[in-house]
Amino acid sequence: MVPVTLRDLLRTFTLLLVLAGLGWNLPARAANGGSQSPWGANFFPNVPLTTHDNKQVRFFDDLIKGKVVAINFIFTGCSAACGMETARLRQVQDLLGDRVGKDVFFISISIDPENDTPEALRAYMAKFNVGPGWTFLTGKQKDIDQLRSRLGLYMPPINKDSAGQIDHDLAVIIGNQTTGRWQKASPMENPEVLATQIGSWLSNWKSKPAIANPKYENAPVRLPQLSKGEELFRTRCVTCHTVGQPGTETAKSIGPDLTFVTRARQRGWLVRWLKEPDAVLAAKDPIATALFEKYNKLAMPNLKLSETDIEALLSFLEQGSAAYQANQAKQSQAKK
Repeated sequence: MVPVTLRDLLRTFTLLLVLAGLGWNLPARAANGGSQSPWGANFFPNVPLTTHDNKQVRFFDDLIKGKVVAINFIFTGCSAACGMETARLRQVQDLLGDRVGKDVFFISISIDPENDTPEALRAYMAKFNVGPGWTFLTGKQKDIDQLRSRLGLYMPPINKDSAGQIDHDLAVIIGNQTTGRWQKASPMENPEVLATQIGSWLSNWKSKPAIANPKYENAPVRLPQLSKGEELFRTRCVTCHTVGQPGTETAKSIGPDLTFVTRARQRGWLVRWLKEPDAVLAAKDPIATALFEKYNKLAMPNLKLSETDIEALLSFLEQGSAAYQANQAKQSQAKK
C-alpha cells in the first residue's frame, strides 16, 4: 500500500481549490426552496447506455441519481494509459471495500462503442478482477460524446491513430449528485487520497471522520523528497507492481513484484521493455509472452518513457531491492 504523504494531501488540496474556482467542487445551490441540487436531470444528459451485463439503463435515472459516483471513460483496445487508470481505480475499489455498490458506485464508459460490446467489456473487467459495484458501459457514439462534453472530458476529433489509439482525456469525475459536489481528479492520484475523496469528503454526511480534530503539529516537519525514479514508480508503475514485497502476489495481482528484477533480467532487455513493451510483445519475445499469459493476458502499456526516465526507474528498483535484502539480513541476524 502506498502511504499518503503530506505532499499528497497538499497537492490534492491545491487541486480542489483550483477546481472550486472553475466551478467543479461546488456545494449545492438553492433551488425550489433550497431542497434540490442544480446538478440534476436538467444538467446531465439522461442518455441510454448498455451495461456489461447487456442491460439497458439511463445515465441519470439509473446510474448517478442520488448516488456518490466515480466516472471515467476508457476503451478496451487501449494499449496506453487506460489499463493504468483501471488498475488504479481497482486499488481505490479495494480500499473502499464493500461500500462499493452500496453507497459508492464506479462507472466506466467506453469511447469506442463500435468494438466494445458487453462481451468485450466483461472480458476487460475479468483481466483486472473488477468487483461488484463497478459498471462498464457502451452505447451510441453520439450519446457518449454528449456525456463526455457535458462532463468536460471531450477531446475532438475522435480519430484513431496508426496504432489504433484514441486520443482522450485521462481524468475521473467524482461527485455526489444529492449534494451537488463534483470534481475532476487525476486517475493516477494516490489511491488512498482518491478513496478518501470519494468515501469521506463526498460522503461526509454519511461517514464520520476517523480523526475528529487533526492537528497540524502532528504533520511531518520536513516533506519527503522523492527521487525521479521513485516518483515515476509511484505515478506510473505502482498500479500494477510492487517492489520489496516478493511472495505477496495473489490471483488478483495485475503484475509481478519487481524486487531483484534488475538481476533476473538483462539490462538491455529491461530498457527495451520499458521503452516499447508493445513492440517487444508484438515481436513475440518469449519473456514478454510468458508474462502476458501469466497475468490475465493484460499487456503492459507503453508509458512513453525517455531514456533518462528508464535509467531513473531502474536505479530506484535496484535501490528498493537492496533495501529489501538489507532488511531481510537484519531480521535474520536478529533471530540468531
